Amino acid sequence: MQSGATGGPSGGCIPVDHFDTPVDYDSLRELGSIMGSGGMIIMDETSSMVDVARYFMEFCMSESCGKCVPCRVGTVHMHNILDKIYKSEGSSKDLTLLEKLCGMVQETSLCGLGQTAPNPVISTLRYFRHEYLELLTDGDELAKVEAEAEVVA
Repeated sequence: MQSGATGGPSGGCIPVDHFDTPVDYDSLRELGSIMGSGGMIIMDETSSMVDVARYFMEFCMSESCGKCVPCRVGTVHMHNILDKIYKSEGSSKDLTLLEKLCGMVQETSLCGLGQTAPNPVISTLRYFRHEYLELLTDGDELAKVEAEAEVVA
């Protein structure tokens, strides 16, 4: 599956089936992405979206001014969890914590960098969750539970 990243490191990632989406503020926001710097990266199916999220989080972490705790500490913690998951050392508890951290950093950071830093994680979890589940130590069991939850919903 091909994918793309829009708006630079804090923009967000979208799957190939949304490549025909107009590149405007509202359309990208609806997909969980932003225009940001206006950059666009196209990736092929060999790209690990967990690694892409980790790479983008590393950039955001290094760019944080450090003035507010949510961004300064939250981006480091999110990067560490992404690194753990990417190395197949993470569990479903790490995934849950990562999702909670994304919301907290997004909602409580003072500047645009902190508010958008979680976008690549949120969007890759939305569109490429299976890649996260494949790397979790308990991913097979979690995938079954999530599949059952989707059938009920």
